[in-house]
Amino acid sequence: MLPASFSAFELQPLPDGASTILRLLAVQAPNWPEIALVTARDPALSLALLFADPLRPGELADGLNSVLRRRLEHIGPDLLRAWLLGLGHVGEQGDEPTDTALVRAECALHLAIETGYPRPDEAYLAGLWRGLTRSSGWKRAPRPPAVELVAACGLPPTLADALETGGLMDEQLESAHPLLALIEAAERLTAADWQEQADKVARLSGLERATVLSLRTDVGYIVSGHAVFPAIPTPATPPARPSLRLAEDPYRCAGMLGLLTAAFVDLDGPTIHERLAIAGPLFGLHTPPILLGSGEDGLLQPMIAPAPGSVAGLIAELRVRIDDEASSIALSARSEHPTAYFLDEGGPGRSVIDWQVARWLGHAGFHVLPLASGPDAAVALVGASTTQPLDSEVRWRYAALLGAAARALRNYNRQRNEIAAREAVLQQRFREHVRKVVHEATNPLTVLKSRIGMLAQERADDMPLQDEMSLLNAELDRIDNLLRSAADVPTEVAETRHCRVPELLLDMRTLYGEPLFGSRGIQLELRAARDVPPAAIPASALKQVLLNLFRNASEALQPGQRLVVSVLPLVNVDGQNCLEIRFVDNGPGLPPERALHPTAALPSSKGGGHQGLGLSVVREILAQWHATLLCRTQMGTGTSFQIFVPLEQSA
Repeated sequence: MLPASFSAFELQPLPDGASTILRLLAVQAPNWPEIALVTARDPALSLALLFADPLRPGELADGLNSVLRRRLEHIGPDLLRAWLLGLGHVGEQGDEPTDTALVRAECALHLAIETGYPRPDEAYLAGLWRGLTRSSGWKRAPRPPAVELVAACGLPPTLADALETGGLMDEQLESAHPLLALIEAAERLTAADWQEQADKVARLSGLERATVLSLRTDVGYIVSGHAVFPAIPTPATPPARPSLRLAEDPYRCAGMLGLLTAAFVDLDGPTIHERLAIAGPLFGLHTPPILLGSGEDGLLQPMIAPAPGSVAGLIAELRVRIDDEASSIALSARSEHPTAYFLDEGGPGRSVIDWQVARWLGHAGFHVLPLASGPDAAVALVGASTTQPLDSEVRWRYAALLGAAARALRNYNRQRNEIAAREAVLQQRFREHVRKVVHEATNPLTVLKSRIGMLAQERADDMPLQDEMSLLNAELDRIDNLLRSAADVPTEVAETRHCRVPELLLDMRTLYGEPLFGSRGIQLELRAARDVPPAAIPASALKQVLLNLFRNASEALQPGQRLVVSVLPLVNVDGQNCLEIRFVDNGPGLPPERALHPTAALPSSKGGGHQGLGLSVVREILAQWHATLLCRTQMGTGTSFQIFVPLEQSA
């Protein structure tokens, strides 16, 4: 891991690059490909972006510009401008002239392409960054080892070798990884006497001397042709760098705070977390900070929902109280002043809470920064590898970024709580309304049940009537239960996923046979084989299918006509064992326009309240349970429907 004090702010971007990006971001719809091009040609900016959001395996194959564009768009214009605005007084530019790194990078890229090196963008980055690792611009912290810097960007160690090795003899390069020879050749082509170096470069790369000279000429044309940045008006005098530190410059502070607020405003919790994850490294926070906020209960709890087993989750279990007199975390939240805690060989000391948090963070200690997040207190825990105090510039920058994220989180949580409260009120009103409806509806249900009971007592010897009364009572009880449960919060009820079809048909004939068929003079006949296995479909779903077909038949058939429903136990359909339910009638058949698409949702020719959706609903229900429906019809002869439902054991 890199030192906690390392920051992408240590090295400055090229002045023209930063100003060009700020200019391109000033429009409503930024030109991200152009911004990515500018970033790809700036050593400090490209390094900072890849350090903030490391490459995924194989991602560089999409091209460096595409990789950088994704990260720039993810950061967003406001956060990107805030970051660039803060690059004014921290660190220095590299020691090389402005164009040297770009010439070397372009030479490395073209040499890689000409020699067939499989990852030319890696060669480009090695040429672009080679001067950074040798720069004296690392002011506030030691220069991190190249191997750690490169690994943190998601790049292979061969690139780190190319950054750290220089001046190797040709005999040494012959046995080294080919990237080292490419970068050494690009270095020689960057020198002032590159024409005299052409023969050596040709030997190193295996290219013809003429090819090397042509390649270098093309690179010089690219760089001198302002391919780096779009043309901007040349000022009479070069722009001066800010004379004040960021924390002492009220105008830059105000601009940066406004941009940071805009970068997080109106985002949901997960998106705030994602944006903070990439913004942290840009602002020097390479250990993810933990944001704690106080609530009405007086506890300091994580403002971002912690993952199970994470450090933030463990801190939540500590239930740190804001009035804890021993904890530096609680002290900072109360006093709104920064505090710090560092591990001591003597053990936990006065605050066991602070001791445990420091151990969990895996650092020598941590800094506690108070955040301006609204009326309730909030702090950020930032891991620290050394006991040195935070520089005031760094502390201000941390607090500005994390405070903007904390305010956005407060706003998001408040809005979510308000929505939940409104929904709770609406649900309560709905329940009260339903209870009133249920109360009114139970009166006629009670009358109906009483009348059915009286009829059953008057004709106690009529057993078929007793069976029908029992079924009616059961259906009325079901209606009563449905009404009473209407105000309850819906819950998943696990219904049996299979049913016995013959028994279901017998129950339905008892309940619907007379009103749908018998009262109209239509004959209903049921036929079923013995020992029919269960079908792999819930009874409620199949009942809805059968009831639709029953209703269609009763409306289509005339007095004296007949509907026969048969159940066949074993039919193989496309290699799957199925149960077949067959509806056959001797009615008029389907109309020609309906016969072409019998299960489509078409306007009904029946009139009244019919919408032509019955068979389409049947098809959808059956498809949900991997069942199929076939229809055959002939005008004047009749219609048949075949339903194939998988058997339970084969579903």
